[in-house]
Amino acid sequence: MNQSYRILNSFRIMLITSLFLCVLTSCKKDDNSANPTPTEATQTDLLVANSWHTTSITTTDGQEINKSRLDLFSQSLFTLNMQFRNNGRVNALDPLQANSVINGGTWKLAADNKSIDVDVTGFQGNFPIVQLTKSRLILRQDNKASVDGKKTDIYMVFDPVL
Repeated sequence: MNQSYRILNSFRIMLITSLFLCVLTSCKKDDNSANPTPTEATQTDLLVANSWHTTSITTTDGQEINKSRLDLFSQSLFTLNMQFRNNGRVNALDPLQANSVINGGTWKLAADNKSIDVDVTGFQGNFPIVQLTKSRLILRQDNKASVDGKKTDIYMVFDPVL
């Protein structure tokens, strides 16, 4: 009887192990890259959900650029909060003056939803979206920012204003 019990017990263990392995191998991992093209709705929802504050300006390989190396316009971005609205308006807000609007203009997503066309006094152009999540916005500025007196490509890194 002892031998029969061991065989039955071994059979149960093999059956449970086999079922467990079948379940594991049949699970499909979610693949977020299946749809790499962002939609206008999702991009707009993420942009308008918060006001955005510049936390850093970096080289395109992610090295932070000291503020003293930037031109005055780029330095001024650190003092403002950017607010994108559903109606296509964008405002630069001064948090030291009760978030009063000190500059404004328009914005719209480009046809591919991978860049933003911005038209604000002193700040116009198409800015490719490097990253857009609930907690981070990174825009690329191509060959317009002045670092150490030379025009170069930069990343403008924004976090949501809480």
